[in-house]
Amino acid sequence: MPMLPSRLPLAVSSLAVALAAAAPAPPARAGEQAIDLDAVRVQAERRDARAASVASASRLGLDAAEIPATLDVLDADDIQARGLRDSVEILRAVPGVMAGNLPGQPGVASMRGFASGAVSYLFDGVRLTSSGFSSRNWDSFQFERVEVLKGPASVLYGEGVLAGAINFVPKNARLDGREGEVLLGYGSHGSARVGLDGNAPLSDALAVRGVLSANRGDGYVDGTASQAQAFSGSLLWQPDARLSLRAALDYHRDDFDTAYFGAPLVPLEVAADPSGLVDNPLGLVVDKAARERNYNVRDGRMDSRSWWLRTRLDYRLSDTWNLSNEASVYDARRRWDNSEDFTFDAASGRLDRSASRIHHDQRVWNQRLSLRHDGRLGGRRHLFAAGVEYSDTDFFNLRRFGRAGSVDLLAQERGYLPPDNPADYRDGRNDFSTRVKVAALFAEDALNLTPRWLLVAGLRHERIELRRRNFDLDSGLRSGFGRDFSPTSWRLGSVFELRPRTQLYAQYSSAVLPVSSFLTINQRNNAFDLSHGESLEAGVRTELFDQRLRLNAAAYKLRQDDILTRDPLQPQISVQDGRQSSQGVELSLSAQATPRLRIDASAALLSARFDRLREAGGADRSGNRPSNVPERTASVDAWYRLDGLPLSFHLGLRHVGDFYTDNANQFRVRAHTVADAAVDWNGASGRYTLRVRNLGDTFYADWSGYSARQVYLGAPRSVELTYTRAFR
Repeated sequence: MPMLPSRLPLAVSSLAVALAAAAPAPPARAGEQAIDLDAVRVQAERRDARAASVASASRLGLDAAEIPATLDVLDADDIQARGLRDSVEILRAVPGVMAGNLPGQPGVASMRGFASGAVSYLFDGVRLTSSGFSSRNWDSFQFERVEVLKGPASVLYGEGVLAGAINFVPKNARLDGREGEVLLGYGSHGSARVGLDGNAPLSDALAVRGVLSANRGDGYVDGTASQAQAFSGSLLWQPDARLSLRAALDYHRDDFDTAYFGAPLVPLEVAADPSGLVDNPLGLVVDKAARERNYNVRDGRMDSRSWWLRTRLDYRLSDTWNLSNEASVYDARRRWDNSEDFTFDAASGRLDRSASRIHHDQRVWNQRLSLRHDGRLGGRRHLFAAGVEYSDTDFFNLRRFGRAGSVDLLAQERGYLPPDNPADYRDGRNDFSTRVKVAALFAEDALNLTPRWLLVAGLRHERIELRRRNFDLDSGLRSGFGRDFSPTSWRLGSVFELRPRTQLYAQYSSAVLPVSSFLTINQRNNAFDLSHGESLEAGVRTELFDQRLRLNAAAYKLRQDDILTRDPLQPQISVQDGRQSSQGVELSLSAQATPRLRIDASAALLSARFDRLREAGGADRSGNRPSNVPERTASVDAWYRLDGLPLSFHLGLRHVGDFYTDNANQFRVRAHTVADAAVDWNGASGRYTLRVRNLGDTFYADWSGYSARQVYLGAPRSVELTYTRAFR
């Protein structure tokens, strides 16, 4: 398929929709009541429902009960009830998901046996190429909900969506009433939060909304103060039932004085308070005394600035046809000037440290035009959607890698990052720019074979054009390379309504992934084709006892072929013959046990491994588990409300099984269980919540960094008092 022009005005495809709006109006429908259309589940449509964010699981407008895949959703009420302050805490509350802050990618996750590179991150239904670079640990106050779609989703969002897609849906303007909210919070380690949210219908057809959030903290590690601010403004214009236009602008900023990159493993004999947190054959330990120590340089920084302008235009061509156009512009600047890795040197008794300077400047333009049909085929309910999507990414990357001065284990004098010169950055001084253009055609279809049996299918074909320019500052050499890809993804699924409010579902999906990120791919990896993945999933959803009990259960198998490995006969040569797989089960339930007691629980069990993998030197990793992948996770949350008083109590338990920090499975981080508790007074003047996190002050690690000998230690016990009040 030929590439579309590199730059088009944002209004080009919107013009077709606007012109269509001048067509004669279809006959008006009487009322907005549910209609019996042989659907698995049919609900009445709210007047401004079409202006809401696109659901992450389908473009067909299917109800959640009609999705042939596992879709976990946490809305603003769930987020507030659990006291989740940021996107990492939100993702850790999702069954089977582990999240953390990689040095270069804050707020990334692993799920279903695959690490962050196989998970995609969306903002209001829009995905950027190599989306992990755009992820940040956002303030949860900004979001209306967070949707986590498990399994391959390349049919919806293109390359790179193998393990799942995470859609952060911001709060948007609504026509259904004036409302607002204020949040104030203060807690341990100098943490403070402020949130302001206001929605105002200006007329029957026009509404505006503004959301402002800010937070700061000194951190539980020395010298790791941070602050973040975000603003979201949105406008909704819906003059009649046929036409709606939404425009939104989101701005995010975060600053870390000297970011925390974990605690190093050191020999047992030099640790002041050795722990058994990490098992390994080398006798290395994590020193409990290092829980508050920062080994980054004193002038380290990690910050980000981004803004995102988004528009969505929906037009109802007739009772059965709808046209939609989405356009967005994203601009971001990210900076890392730090020492991110540190390794103990037995000869000096000190930690040798890396030095890195990485700067990103990224601009993305994205356009999606789609047509959706909701009608009948052969007398059966039939849904169809098709469209075209185009994105154009400009990415500039400054990269400097070298060595910083060593530091003692007490981190008494952390030193400074060396200036940008050849002597201190001998591991590489390069600038490069990447241009990635993606054009895609997609189609989805859903047909009720019987009133209770729904068949869903999807197909997507992409044309990816990659161009790269390099400048080696040390040699003065300029070079470049390019590559075109044309992948196709598809899925086939089915949902059967076994009884009212009980569905069985199954789905087969395919996906494609680059062997490394398109934005930072090197010339050697550029020679390889895309890797391929596939997934088979089956599950059941049910609501029992007058909807007081909701249960979801799923089993899956997931595989990725064509990953990079070494030729067993010539280990110095990389070949595309590796394989990684996982299989597992997930279970979640929500029960209103009594009028005053609610219990939410989940568990995930999986087996993940490299089926075929050889690394540098010919080391065979076949049969090993990927890093940052626990095979056992579970959680329980209980809320109890007193009778006659606006007082309630919350207790939450989260268990995370052991995980490895390396593909060699040499360093195993032990499992941990953390408890949180809260007391909540919801009176006429607002809601007051006293929350204690890590109630037992558990010493644990929740993620690993780039180095296998470095782990992120979880926060110690902390206390937070928050006040929230909603206005209607």
